[in-house]
Amino acid sequence: MYLARTLIRHRLHFIIRESYLEGGCYRSRDLLDLGPDPHRYITPTRGGNFALDEWIADSLRKKGAAPDPFELEKLFIPYLDPVVRQRAEMHVDRQAGRAWKPISALMRRKILNTTHEFDRRRVHYLRFGEMDQRRLDRPAAIYRVLLDKSRDEIEQYFLHGELILRPREYKSYVHAIFDLQRFFTESYAHTMPEALNEEKLDRHFIEQVCKLDRDSGFWEGMERDDRLPQYLIRYVIMYFDYGFPAGRGMEDYIRSFMDSHRRYAPPRVGDRVSLSEAATIFGISRSEIASLTRLQFKRLFRKKARELHPDKGGSHEKFIELTNAYHEILRTKKGKS
Repeated sequence: MYLARTLIRHRLHFIIRESYLEGGCYRSRDLLDLGPDPHRYITPTRGGNFALDEWIADSLRKKGAAPDPFELEKLFIPYLDPVVRQRAEMHVDRQAGRAWKPISALMRRKILNTTHEFDRRRVHYLRFGEMDQRRLDRPAAIYRVLLDKSRDEIEQYFLHGELILRPREYKSYVHAIFDLQRFFTESYAHTMPEALNEEKLDRHFIEQVCKLDRDSGFWEGMERDDRLPQYLIRYVIMYFDYGFPAGRGMEDYIRSFMDSHRRYAPPRVGDRVSLSEAATIFGISRSEIASLTRLQFKRLFRKKARELHPDKGGSHEKFIELTNAYHEILRTKKGKS
């Protein structure tokens, strides 16, 4: 069983559902509509514990279900008061730790053969927070959570799991789970998507959404109409309504580039870049460089680095000169917001 969130007449409802096997695939069915507030079925008890209204278990039994009390309580943990929730989550984690065991080669094959790549990419990002998923299938054990579930239960699992994402992560998340980097030859495609051709990126994203929408195997066992499912619409919103974070993608790439470039050596003290030299490299005046804040200077650096990047036809030497100038001038702007 699982607790699903769905809109009924434009109002959020929480429904206990279950996945069941029929005709060789998993489907889902509603068991009990809890209305808009699952918290009202929870009663705090002594010792920082909680109890569920007996009406829930009784109603489920009348529907022919045989709810496990522990599994039923787990459905309501996200809706507990913070202190009680923390205690309950610790108990669940301890139980999971005791039950954990390495997977066999047979189980590994089953996991990779019966789960969808899109689902594995989502699990991978939510677990590790990495955009670079070239080793996607290495940690096969983390995908066990996808087994023996209907498409609706899997999507509800991700609806809950994605609550940990901050809005500034949305677009990076979508970029990773749709594997958009595979359409680009630039060496920084896995780590610096904000530097990629935006029109090309948008086009490939729409193509991949449409491809997944048409994937009958992905939606197997789930009733749907001709419209784009709400489960996919949220990714369209994440992609187009949010931007890539103004993070350290470019700087991390520069560091990686320098570490791998055999001819690169850090500048000697006597070779430090002057303000005039930096102005020439960045193509602006000394006074303009001096007046820029750290944030403005970082933005200028990212723009210039994209122009001079070797993948864009620039030279390694110019690229390294730019980076040296950037770090030298940035050092003088400490505290200048």
